[in-house]
Amino acid sequence: MILEGLRGYRGYPGGFKAYARAFPTVELSWWHRVGDKRTISRLRTLAPPGFRFSVFGHKHFSFQPSGEERRTLRRFLRRFGLFGEKKGAVRIAVPQGVTPTQLVHWLDLLEEVLKEMGPVPLAFQAEEALHPLLRERGYALVNRTGGPFLYLVDPEEVPKEGAGYLYRSPTPSQAVPSALHSRAEVDPNGSTPEG
Repeated sequence: MILEGLRGYRGYPGGFKAYARAFPTVELSWWHRVGDKRTISRLRTLAPPGFRFSVFGHKHFSFQPSGEERRTLRRFLRRFGLFGEKKGAVRIAVPQGVTPTQLVHWLDLLEEVLKEMGPVPLAFQAEEALHPLLRERGYALVNRTGGPFLYLVDPEEVPKEGAGYLYRSPTPSQAVPSALHSRAEVDPNGSTPEG
């Protein structure tokens, strides 16, 4: 099943409590800085069982293996871990110009950190030339099928099969949940109960 939500909940009528009643997931932007512990704890407490928090980040990743990069990754992933059983997935944007060789070394560092911290579902947004490497390493690609899970951001088309996350940029028309992301039960044919 694909859980659908918005890229952020700010401005949603009624705030996060109302948002969490309407949607089963949200993507939080940790692009500029990671979430603080108090906010994570508050959101986790307010979210109902089954709700999932995904995060997008992080402009401070250098994609250069170093002690500083290791600390940045640990801090980022530790904070994400504070969502506990309500963790969704992490979307990582790889900047243009990162070479396959550079990414291999960075992924080696990332995977060392993940051995210490535990597994995290990761989806990468990267140039097409890096896709084969990321697939080979077993990662999901944003807006692509065929990985361990789907991670869709403002997709032009929604796959008919697969499980994962779909996040849309908030617009006034998306303030009302669609059948796809409502909390209603979904039958195997993809339809929702009436009502």
